[in-house]
Amino acid sequence: MKIVQKRIFSDEDSERINYICNRLQRSVTSIQVINWLENFEDEEISLALTVLESIRYYTVEDIIYDFDESLKKILNEIPSHEKIFVHGLGEFGKSGSSLIYYLKKTPTFQNTPGRFKILSHVVKLKQQGIKEGSFLLLLDDIIGSGKSLVKYYDHNIKQQLSSIKIEINLLILCLAFMDESMKLLDKNFKNIKIYGTPYKKAFNSGSSVFGYRPKMLPIRNFCYKYGIDLCNIYDRDLKTVVPHPLGYDGTQSLLAFAHSVPNNTLPIIWSSVNNWHPLFPRHSIEKISQAKNFRNETKLWLVTAYNLRIFKIDDTQNKIYFKDLDYKLLAIIRLKKRQSIDPIICQILGISINELDEVLDFGVKTGILDQDKKLSKKGIDIYEDIKKKILISNTEESRKFTTLREGNIYVPKRFLGKT
Repeated sequence: MKIVQKRIFSDEDSERINYICNRLQRSVTSIQVINWLENFEDEEISLALTVLESIRYYTVEDIIYDFDESLKKILNEIPSHEKIFVHGLGEFGKSGSSLIYYLKKTPTFQNTPGRFKILSHVVKLKQQGIKEGSFLLLLDDIIGSGKSLVKYYDHNIKQQLSSIKIEINLLILCLAFMDESMKLLDKNFKNIKIYGTPYKKAFNSGSSVFGYRPKMLPIRNFCYKYGIDLCNIYDRDLKTVVPHPLGYDGTQSLLAFAHSVPNNTLPIIWSSVNNWHPLFPRHSIEKISQAKNFRNETKLWLVTAYNLRIFKIDDTQNKIYFKDLDYKLLAIIRLKKRQSIDPIICQILGISINELDEVLDFGVKTGILDQDKKLSKKGIDIYEDIKKKILISNTEESRKFTTLREGNIYVPKRFLGKT
């Protein structure tokens, strides 16, 4: 196997990488950031880090909190006798439908479930209870250009309402919406109200997060230079492939969510085409690869847990046999520490929700999880003990090794002051 020894990180860059990992709520590791930086030339490292320093990452807690605050406003503005119909924007499996999970976790929803009716689809709305003046709440993580929302509404909802001759009150609940999308939404909808945090384009002239134009422009050119080859989408109307170097439809987002990263975000963050190494992968192949790596790492954690006598060992002729339940529980400890939600845990471990419930119940029984099925003090202590043991036992070389490309291992010569 070929070993690549390319880059020496300055103490300043090392500290910036550590800061970025903290800013992104440890959703990525220093090693993952270092791998991502290998997409760029040495002289571009500072620009790349500047981009990462401006990424806004929404944790599960952030999402639930924002949704809860918005639901409070919605309930205060809508008469108490009115039921609110809720539908995740897009087809089943898209981010809109998956966000229903977060909505149901909010205190406001749990305290007033009777105020809401979840619609799994928008077929035959009248039969589902929609009538003149009803309130329909469409749910999504981000409204970028607004085109996807308009297209979905026109194709799936507007025609129905026209045929039955009723008008409704349309509400949009999202985590974020781009300022410029409001122009299109106001043009296409009579009665619409949007709840979420407004964001401007990353390279918006006069109000860029990267500062005034002379400072912002080199960063924009840098993102455009690589992005031009990273996001190309076929346009059915134009009947040609259109590049989106700064995010879908030029939305220039700098957002990532615990469940996904939108294609509105700069492609250098999430794309995987042309051998690009994404920091937050969007597509299934890269997600599967990360899940596989996580499962392999958990096997190492389990060996350490057995060595520390955290789990009881079935020792036959000095051989350790992994207990499936121990493995799953340890994986859940790691994922709970990452604040992963139940559907994501099921996806990573390849188990059903019923299997997950069995493991969670076992975790409560052992005291590793509390009654709310969150990590208890005992669970956190186990996590920290194993993590500390692995860090101590690893050699300096093995801690620095990072798989970069197939057949290559990347070894940074200097990181965080260590050579």
